[in-house]
Amino acid sequence: MEIELSEVKKLIDHHKKENTELGKIILPIIEKYNLPDKEILEVCQIGKFVYKINSEIKILEKPQPPDPDFIIEYQSKIIGLEHTRIFTENVINYNKANSLIKYSEKLYSSNFPDDKLFAQIFIVDDKIEYKETEKRNLANEIVKYIHNLSKGINENKPSFISKVKISIHSQLSFSYNEKNWQGPYLTQTRLEKEIRKKEHKIKNYKSGNKQISEYWLVLFIGSLSSVSFQFDENENYETETEFDNVFLMTDFDAEIINVKK
Repeated sequence: MEIELSEVKKLIDHHKKENTELGKIILPIIEKYNLPDKEILEVCQIGKFVYKINSEIKILEKPQPPDPDFIIEYQSKIIGLEHTRIFTENVINYNKANSLIKYSEKLYSSNFPDDKLFAQIFIVDDKIEYKETEKRNLANEIVKYIHNLSKGINENKPSFISKVKISIHSQLSFSYNEKNWQGPYLTQTRLEKEIRKKEHKIKNYKSGNKQISEYWLVLFIGSLSSVSFQFDENENYETETEFDNVFLMTDFDAEIINVKK
């Protein structure tokens, strides 16, 4: 089975010294399941969490609802692990922009399969509004402009694009780059709200898989975008919770704290 490993490669490239160990954790799960990109990213993040917090933890399963997101084993205990990412209110706008850029990459690959380049795309005011019926036309504008740039022709730049930087690369890759990429600091109030949203699942989980003895929650922030919160060293994130453990982890630099009070 051919597997989309773009997110895995990004993770491993960012941690080159650790790539062998990370690969041992991540690849068996990805190879076992036919996962969409979103869930591949979840596996990458939980793999990094496992590597950083305790190498004795084993990821056993990546089940589907109504089971927990992951089943792990630690110190002979079977643990249900929930994964979630905390986003700001700007996430819808960010996703629309990012979706357009990724769609443009696919169109470019179809039209120019032999081209190998890395394009960093900046959108005017980091904001774009469009209907789904308009998406293909907008993507085609991006494709034509970047192809011209690759030939040294700077013409017909789409009005919603502020600039594009291209460089020679080993493969074709488009990246949405925000001018104002830094998100706000996460507050304890917002963290607690996200934990409460997940707690209602515990009762259902306990009525299902009787082998599970504990339930953990891992919340991710700090992905270097405007929709991802930053960790505030001056904030007390401790929270009372029904989970046996709750971990807050920054995605980029992999800082982890246990916030269960």
